[in-house]
Amino acid sequence: MADVRKSAKQTAARTRAREKAAEFRAQQDKLEQLATDYFIATDSLEEIEASAQKEITAVRERAAKRSAAARANADAVIASMLALGTPRGEVADRLGIPTRDVKKLPVGPEESLQQEAKETETVSAVS
Repeated sequence: MADVRKSAKQTAARTRAREKAAEFRAQQDKLEQLATDYFIATDSLEEIEASAQKEITAVRERAAKRSAAARANADAVIASMLALGTPRGEVADRLGIPTRDVKKLPVGPEESLQQEAKETETVSAVS
């Protein structure tokens, strides 16, 4: 009879141990699946970042081209104003920009002296 009790206790203990082991294995399987999901997610993050960087680079290149075109257009307008004989100071005042931003037209030495004389007249007239 003692053997039966001891055997029953052993059987019950083994059953509980198997249940605990099954719970542990289920938890380990769940943790493994979650780790797999994590690595899949982080791998996709790297792909997303790489794709975003490519798009950002493309947008910056397009913006640089458009900015250069707009800048060239603005410079052409300034050049046209200067070609009409308008002094740099007056062009700058009209456009509301510093005089240093008004680029000089490439001119010969005689025209350069005339341009400087006009600028001096405008500055003294404004003062």
